[in-house]
Amino acid sequence: MQTSVKNPVAPRVRHYGRVKASGPWSFVESKDGDLYKVIALGTGQLDAIEEYWVDDSLVTLDDNGRVQEDPYHYSDKYKVRIRSRLGLPTETSYGELTAVFPEWDVNHRGDGVSSLFTRQLATPSDKVTKLFPNLTNTLYRVVARGSIVYSLGTNTSIWSENAADVIRDYILHADGMRLPQNIIDTPLASAGWLAAYSRCNEAVTLKAGGTEKRYRIWGSYQLDERPADVLSRMTAACDGRLVPTPDGGLTLDIGTWADPVVTLDADAITGFSEVARGRDVLTTANIIRATYTSPFHDYQSTDADQWIDEDDVALRGEFPKDVPFNMAPSHSQARRLMKLEAYRANPSWVGVFQCNLRAMAAFGKRFVRITYPLFGIDEVFEVQDFRFNVADGGILTGVSLQVQSMPSQAYDWNAAAEEGTAPISEETTVDKTIPLPTGFSFGVSRITVGGQQVPYGVLAFDASPSDALIIQGQYKKVSDTDWQVVPISDDATTANTTALSDGVQYEAQVRFITLTGREGAWTPSQFVTPVADPTAPGVVTNVTKTGGTGTVDLGWKSPNSANYVAANIRRNTVNTEGTAVLVRTEYGPPSTNDSYQDGGLAAGTYYYWIKAANASGVESASVATGAVTVT
Repeated sequence: MQTSVKNPVAPRVRHYGRVKASGPWSFVESKDGDLYKVIALGTGQLDAIEEYWVDDSLVTLDDNGRVQEDPYHYSDKYKVRIRSRLGLPTETSYGELTAVFPEWDVNHRGDGVSSLFTRQLATPSDKVTKLFPNLTNTLYRVVARGSIVYSLGTNTSIWSENAADVIRDYILHADGMRLPQNIIDTPLASAGWLAAYSRCNEAVTLKAGGTEKRYRIWGSYQLDERPADVLSRMTAACDGRLVPTPDGGLTLDIGTWADPVVTLDADAITGFSEVARGRDVLTTANIIRATYTSPFHDYQSTDADQWIDEDDVALRGEFPKDVPFNMAPSHSQARRLMKLEAYRANPSWVGVFQCNLRAMAAFGKRFVRITYPLFGIDEVFEVQDFRFNVADGGILTGVSLQVQSMPSQAYDWNAAAEEGTAPISEETTVDKTIPLPTGFSFGVSRITVGGQQVPYGVLAFDASPSDALIIQGQYKKVSDTDWQVVPISDDATTANTTALSDGVQYEAQVRFITLTGREGAWTPSQFVTPVADPTAPGVVTNVTKTGGTGTVDLGWKSPNSANYVAANIRRNTVNTEGTAVLVRTEYGPPSTNDSYQDGGLAAGTYYYWIKAANASGVESASVATGAVTVT
């Protein structure tokens, strides 16, 4: 994962190719509820910033730097502003920051440092956990095109991901290896660099169709790293190596197959050591495991499809080898490098050959042909090490070559058969929607105060589906603007309002909030108009009952009474109404067929009584259903 942190001594970082980056905070402070932050992205000038990310969300900015996407933009309110600097030699301070904090003045430019300025605007407490769940640690990142380098292809300074351009820049740069320019400008060295650029720029066919450049470099390095370690990551990503040239220069050799121009035979070879046929038990491998930088996996180090010699695994068992290609930005590039690594781990011949001065012709060459009848050797070898043999007195007597065989097949490439399957990249969509409460109804009940019926609202709802969701309720007169809170106890499924006015229409809503305070949407309003009425309505008629498995279906017709509002249903397991319990108040209009299913019942015999009730809760005489059997 990536993060931005407070670190007073963070090492500077420089970027090449395309990267996704954050960095240390160089300023963070709050004022009037707004949080201001400056993040140092890297040293040196970036070519461009292509994407902005807030936490794990890709966002877009308007001309004023305001984030356009939900949840950072709602109801015409913008809650995040982002500005950036590419790291020009002379930069400009962030005016929005200097206007608020006098101590951070126009001289705080950050010359030569790419940076990001963010402002999190004051946010209501009921929305802050939705917008900024990490509060001050909200993660801001960019996808950027890294350092501008001198391109061997155009002879201009531009953004380039070509491996030769990047390596050349690193070995010369003041924040890199700092080698002198003249060491790469000799005629032979210059020709070698141009050949390396062309090799890296070759189009390679992809299994999915289309092509990509053969060798690209994406990645970053810290200025406190050992240059040898950084250079090793770069050359590993392009099958490259720095080699001296006969004219005193230094050039880049990118692996490419070519029949050797130098042949060493028995007349050139004066001795040998450690010559062996076949695999070295310490270096052999039949499974190559590698990592690469995947732009489809948040620009992080990702496992490539393993390169496996199935036949050899079946014969000898597994011999794995792990190789990092973390500056290679594609699965295809990683697999091509893995194939070369597999051949190097399983050469036909290895050894060190001592040669006379005829072998000087192999100086700076990657491949030589060795013919040595004594061992029946006649094949191409890759030079791993080239050393001069100097006798006493400083006289050059010959050279020693450490070599291992390398066939041309190692550089062949069949994308359809050899590219393998890139790791799956799936964008996980997390549903952060808070559900609506279910089973919500708003009815009226009454209490007697001073001999008179006083109505109050009853909010009924299903229990919360999760302990992480707390239910809230509110109600008001339809004609009012302000809502009144309905207190709801934990685990409750009903809640009561205060006293309601007769004949006035009310509405009520409920919603869930999370334990962290994130709020869900309110349910659609339910409406009631309470009326005080001491007159009981008529009795219900056409009562039916049907027993089932765990259920009883009740049916009735409400009385033709204008003051009828509901039917109260009571249940008992014995035929005694006095001890029956109220199981349902079913609201409905008069003179209408109505029904209710009583569920979750154990097998047995049940008795029901149904009473009509008016808006004041005054009930009619009961109508008994008689016995009903539940299976």
